[in-house]
Amino acid sequence: MKRLIPMFLVLVLSSIYPPSTSAQHKFNKFNSKEMGVQAFDYTATEIKRTDRTSVLQIPGFHNRTAPAARWMMCVYNELAIRRGFAYSTVVYPNLPSEDVLVGFPASLEEDVVKTLGPEFGGAEAFPIMPVEKMKFFCQRIMKNK
Repeated sequence: MKRLIPMFLVLVLSSIYPPSTSAQHKFNKFNSKEMGVQAFDYTATEIKRTDRTSVLQIPGFHNRTAPAARWMMCVYNELAIRRGFAYSTVVYPNLPSEDVLVGFPASLEEDVVKTLGPEFGGAEAFPIMPVEKMKFFCQRIMKNK
């Protein structure tokens, strides 16, 4: 009987307080050097996630060069692949934030403002990109893919 009480408490508490999002999955991390890019040194770390969005923290985002911006586009694409999506779209942050919002629409025609959130309709939002279309471009940038 004494063993049943702690087990019962665990069941009750786990239904009231579900496991945190970070405990449910492993966040993604990307490093340009580890991906074979020697021209610059950037990291992109997934710090938050919902079913159809991720937030990537990219230190130095606002000072990126054109080659670094292309690498970052490939990171968004790779994140979509790892998360099992065929499309992605991105919202760039305003200073001082370096947190890039990546969304994963189900199609090119999806109204992402309605399905992913109003920030996907602002001036800092980019068009929906098919993962397959970006793969060829990114193979040249990311040696591991």
